Amino acid sequence: MPNPNNFQLFNTTKLDFTVAESTINKVIKLFTQRHSCTIEFVEIVLVDEEEIRRINREYLQKDYVTDVISFHYHDSNETKYTLITPALEGTMYCCLPRIIEQSTELDVDVSTECLRIVVHGLLHILGYEDSTLKQKETMTKEEEAIIQQITI
Repeated sequence: MPNPNNFQLFNTTKLDFTVAESTINKVIKLFTQRHSCTIEFVEIVLVDEEEIRRINREYLQKDYVTDVISFHYHDSNETKYTLITPALEGTMYCCLPRIIEQSTELDVDVSTECLRIVVHGLLHILGYEDSTLKQKETMTKEEEAIIQQITI
């Protein structure tokens, strides 16, 4: 049985994060059910633009602000296609100012956009990629399938 409570949230920004822990738990539970996985431990770290850009430069050699960067700590041979139920472990750095900006651009509630980013980060930790248009479309469908089930 997946344990959706194996996450920790750190807000290193001066911005308020208004998503309730119970709602994040709900998202994680839906995610683990949909993807037949468990969460060993996931850190969600809310950062500002300067920090996400630094992480992007240092670890991905990209020099721009992005909404989320995820690092998985499970064996790289363990993917979503294995017969063994993956136990996900990782850290996602979420740029809260960028997420707030995106919510305005997309005309969606900030809480909804925050949850979408959490799902996106979990998909990356699970092994999904979004380098190509087809991969992006697949991830977007997965995000929407979970977010549509959440009432904020």
